[in-house]
Amino acid sequence: MANIKWTDEHKNRVTELGKQGLSSSKIAQKLFDEFGVNLSRRTVSRYLSTGHTSSRYDKLKKNTSKVKDVKRGTEIVINKDGSTTSSTTMQMTEEQAKDPEFVLRAHGFNPDDWDIVSARNNFWQQNSVENGLIDLYQSKITVKPKSDDELTFEDITEILKQEIEPYTVKQVAHSAHNLVIPLPDLHFGVTKRQDVQNHLDRMLDVINKGYKTIVIEQLGDLFHSSQMWSSQTLKSTILQDVDMVVAWNDAKWLFDVLVTATLKNSTKVYVKQMAGNHSGNMEFAFMEYLQAKYPQVVVHNNIKFRDAYLLDNVGIMLAHGDLAPKNLPMLFANEFGGVWSLSHSREIHKGHFHNEKIVDEGGVISRQLGTVKPNDKYEIMNGWTLSKKELYALEYDSDKLVAEWHV
Repeated sequence: MANIKWTDEHKNRVTELGKQGLSSSKIAQKLFDEFGVNLSRRTVSRYLSTGHTSSRYDKLKKNTSKVKDVKRGTEIVINKDGSTTSSTTMQMTEEQAKDPEFVLRAHGFNPDDWDIVSARNNFWQQNSVENGLIDLYQSKITVKPKSDDELTFEDITEILKQEIEPYTVKQVAHSAHNLVIPLPDLHFGVTKRQDVQNHLDRMLDVINKGYKTIVIEQLGDLFHSSQMWSSQTLKSTILQDVDMVVAWNDAKWLFDVLVTATLKNSTKVYVKQMAGNHSGNMEFAFMEYLQAKYPQVVVHNNIKFRDAYLLDNVGIMLAHGDLAPKNLPMLFANEFGGVWSLSHSREIHKGHFHNEKIVDEGGVISRQLGTVKPNDKYEIMNGWTLSKKELYALEYDSDKLVAEWHV
């Protein structure tokens, strides 16, 4: 399918459906059902917002004539795992080839009912009697039916935000010092509330001393699994089964207690997010919950590999710890030059390995932190069972670390 010449009927129908509140993808599906016109979601969205039907970057924008469909055969293979593979040849633009909904419809699949598992497009050009040189794609996709009970990332985020009553307190400064609470590798699902309770009680004693600013660092792997109904990492490594509903409730319990206490005992609270290799997607959604519930907290919902911030004159770089572990001091200076240049002292906070190791790397204090997570079967099998189970609290004056607690 090449560029479509919009008729007044098309435009009027898109406008009508837009006023009814339908999403761009649903409008595109409606037009396909009613007129046989395969428009991308981006094209519909562009028309609704600008009144234009083509992108200025579209190489074929001046060619408004309808291109004759390429005669083609479509090969359909049903795989043993329930997925379906479709192979066909079609004419489409580069923009359309990048639109999953357009590609699904071009193969005859309704985007509301199917998800793309994988897609591969091979491009070449062919001379057409009617339209000269045209772009052709050999398109091969593997799709799977959408599950009625499968929650998308957007679904999870919206569920978390529903019926959340924002919590606020009167904040009071108690000290000129700042407190950092790094939380690496909690792995809720394996870790349960009872594994954390005693550590949290001792942490509250530290928080209750009162501080100017408190920073909670979520350093990745907040949850053991990246999925709700199967236990696996972001790279689909299969894990021991965990109850993710319980995991979410335990995580909410911990952060509700921590955030409430920090708000009562400081003038400013930050939550810094660093995605881990187990559950980065879940962690992003969880930060959305915190942001909705605690409007007084500044939540940095980060999805980058590394981050850094300035706490008075102390520069702190954050990483999960699995990527480029030997280069982090140099990356600190190179990627976060502003923080680096203004710092009187510099630290790196990371986790991932579930054991503590503090190293002075050319003046940068690298803190690889342990976890309260109990040992799982994989760790027991490999003998990785000797590290202490504890939480950490780090107190700073304006220039440097002055105290640390292992609780």
